[in-house]
Amino acid sequence: MTGPVVEVLVPGLWRIPAQAPDPATPALLARMLGRGHLVDSTSPGWEAAAADLLGFQRVTSGRRRWLALPVSLAAGMTDLVANRVEDVAPDEWEALRATVQPELDQAAATWQTEVGGLPTLELEGEGDWEGPPPSVALGRPMRVPKLDSPVARRLQVLANMVQMLWFDHPVNRERVHSGRMPVQGLWFWSPGVPSGIPSVHRVAGGGNVARWLAEGAGVAWSADPFDLQAELAVIDVFSREEQGHRREALLQSLSSDVLAPQIARLRSGQVTEIRLHDPGVARLRLGRADWRRFWRRGRPLAPRGFGAVPPR
Repeated sequence: MTGPVVEVLVPGLWRIPAQAPDPATPALLARMLGRGHLVDSTSPGWEAAAADLLGFQRVTSGRRRWLALPVSLAAGMTDLVANRVEDVAPDEWEALRATVQPELDQAAATWQTEVGGLPTLELEGEGDWEGPPPSVALGRPMRVPKLDSPVARRLQVLANMVQMLWFDHPVNRERVHSGRMPVQGLWFWSPGVPSGIPSVHRVAGGGNVARWLAEGAGVAWSADPFDLQAELAVIDVFSREEQGHRREALLQSLSSDVLAPQIARLRSGQVTEIRLHDPGVARLRLGRADWRRFWRRGRPLAPRGFGAVPPR
């Protein structure tokens, strides 16, 4: 009897070439890098990688559900940056939603508040929609969305109307007056439809977005990212800019608190393979036989370009 495959999603683990390399790599992580198999990752974000493992599949027709995250918009010289707003009070939500309710009714869209207060939108439409997930899109310059399908155009029209109606909304005037970010729009993202068979049965960490994905797929979720019963763990602390100065301590914690217990399970046969995955950058695959390659030297956690993992 073989054990499960454990995937640990760690967005931001590998630095990109424009960033300085880490001063040191924890010994256990270095051994994993030296003994495992490193391949490129083309996943557009940890949410999409998790959705794939949970059996979500893209569809091109019918009613679908989107995350509709509140954002504040900051205009640059040539681009626009959307930043997530997480401190919206229930009464503020009700006032903002009441303003756009006629537009939602006209679009035959249903707006709900789900797990952890996440707002979602249900909408029927034809065509695909290639929106990037929050971890990839928010806090970075926006790319021009493709409007080559009916559902993409409907979402864009709705998003523009929301921005117009909320631009000078009393809720936002009060938020700005009290030093808080205004809620100027919604960021839409859909993982698809949970129509496939999940390859994992428990998800750990990742906050309310991971919880929303897990519950949509009918899979258990734990808030504890160190939960050893989970085949999928999301460690998203490396992708937060404010944690940059703690990176060395975070690497040590990842190595000792997350990877060391999994290595012990790998050695005992409880786990078949460990996959350490930084979506969009690289994935390290380490099997039991790989770990026994004690003669292979450790490797540092060197910066890597997107889609540019050098040959071994």
